[in-house]
Amino acid sequence: MFFDVFQQYPAAMPVLATVGGLIIGSFLNVVIWRYPIMLRQQMAEFHGEMPSTQSKISLALPRSHCPHCQQTIRVRDNIPLLSWLMLKGRCRDCQAKISKRYPLVELLTALAFLLASLVWPESGWGLAVMILSAWLIAASIIDLDNQWLPDVFTQGVLWTGLIAAWAQQSPLTLQDAVTGVLVGFITFYSLRWIAGIVLRKEALGMGDVLLFAALGSWVGALSLPNVALIASCCGLIYAVITKRGSTTLPFGPCLSLGGIATLYLQALF
Repeated sequence: MFFDVFQQYPAAMPVLATVGGLIIGSFLNVVIWRYPIMLRQQMAEFHGEMPSTQSKISLALPRSHCPHCQQTIRVRDNIPLLSWLMLKGRCRDCQAKISKRYPLVELLTALAFLLASLVWPESGWGLAVMILSAWLIAASIIDLDNQWLPDVFTQGVLWTGLIAAWAQQSPLTLQDAVTGVLVGFITFYSLRWIAGIVLRKEALGMGDVLLFAALGSWVGALSLPNVALIASCCGLIYAVITKRGSTTLPFGPCLSLGGIATLYLQALF
């Protein structure tokens, strides 16, 4: 068994999870920056509005480069977290500041992976929670930037949860996971519809509905109220801090925090 190695060397799993989290976090930075651009280019190309001189962007090409001087980032300058620290947060070539978001995303992903490895050691469920964390981190930051949750991320959350249940790595049975999805979708879609009638505007995006439903495959139908409660509290705190009471609030990050917090509460209590 894969996890037998970690029974002999218990410290190996947290170390491996942390290093893996840093690497995945570095990749998430690429996804967060490029994926929205890729979709905009696809839409522009579909409508015939993309300039012929504009090069298409993918997750792989062009290679990572400084947005200021366009210099390709060297391999030694692309080590997660360490390179940013060694370069003191500046480009080696033009000395322009490198956003603090890059090391923060890498650090957040590493911490999420480490925590999952400590709470669920020697477990396929711990690995599944690491994957969930990666989906949610990318989706949350894209939502903060664009107020939009791409379907690929909500579907990733959904199918990872269902596969974990099907593979019997989840605390939920497959039936419970599917029930959680259905209850989550019906509940939030109904809330979206009612709020639209009462407020005469869209109160919840469809991406929020799909994410809440997808989280049902992880926590089950009975724990979805906990997700909604924690998410609502986070949203209220965010609105007060940022003074965004009258403007659109990206709710994806709040749902993500609610989902992750509920998972850990289930495990610890």
